[in-house]
Amino acid sequence: MTASALPLDVSRLRVLIPSSRHVHRLVSYGTVLDFEDAVAAASDTDIVSVPVYSRRTHLTQTLRGRRLATVTPPRSRYDVCLLVAMAPYWVPSLRYIRHLRQRAARVIVYLYDAWLADLPAVHAQHAAWDAVDELFVSFPHVVSAYRAALRRPVHYLPQAIDPGWFRPYRLERPIDVLSVGRRLPHVHAELLRLSRSRDFLYMYQDVYRPHAIDLRESQSLHGRLCQSARVQISWSVEHTRPDHAAEAGAVTLRWFEAAASGSVVVGKAPPTDEFERLFPDAGFVHDLSPTASTAAIEEVLDDALRDDRVDERRTLAEHVCTAHTWDARWRELVETAGL
Repeated sequence: MTASALPLDVSRLRVLIPSSRHVHRLVSYGTVLDFEDAVAAASDTDIVSVPVYSRRTHLTQTLRGRRLATVTPPRSRYDVCLLVAMAPYWVPSLRYIRHLRQRAARVIVYLYDAWLADLPAVHAQHAAWDAVDELFVSFPHVVSAYRAALRRPVHYLPQAIDPGWFRPYRLERPIDVLSVGRRLPHVHAELLRLSRSRDFLYMYQDVYRPHAIDLRESQSLHGRLCQSARVQISWSVEHTRPDHAAEAGAVTLRWFEAAASGSVVVGKAPPTDEFERLFPDAGFVHDLSPTASTAAIEEVLDDALRDDRVDERRTLAEHVCTAHTWDARWRELVETAGL
């Protein structure tokens, strides 16, 4: 084995992670913990709790003549400070780290929801971004726009899963159809009707922006639901968020979770070559028009629910559980950034 082929040693890195895990309770934020925990397991990491930055609180403190309450990390020097952010408004939380630039040789942000629609907010927060050396975004179509807005290196790094939660090996799959997150009302109504008339188990999210009591327990439960589903419903973002029509290339987290769990997906995949590169399995998504008729929905669902479909997805699931993990993403980030 040549030196270049040797596995990348990330254990040597001293990493500082500012985290608001003690504050955030939205179920979808569980994936942030997964990435943070993967880094902590692989490298010499300190996770420090920081408040969620609020401009109102900051202005109030300033008017009262009070300084921003800062957090002092355990060590004086780190190779990198990594902020795993769900949205751009998390970036000002870096202000809470005392003497950040003196302590961290590099400051890097990984941004999940890097939407083009958020660029005005990024411009408005330019002072907070001054502390950031490099940005990694989870969607390829936004790289050039964020690079132009921030005038610093911006790289594409896809989302991923924790194979401890999402894996394909559950023998019993009592959930026939699972729908998590945003849905299309027409298709949802038809699935409800079919589940009653044909007596299959259709599980779906019935709360908007649900909050968890414990994010890790929530991730564990979500993983078990995905592992237990024969079919999952998912849509390319422009179908469930018409205000994000320009974001059609975004490959969001639900695709990785469904693939790793060995489920068949019924819906509409992002219309990009990148999706096919990430999930090299022509049978993974059973295409369904968002305006499909009742007969078309029944036909696609019948085919997706065939007994042999889950077994056919095993190769893809095992690929995702090795190539698309947060541990793999961390190593790719380290290599790309030259840490």
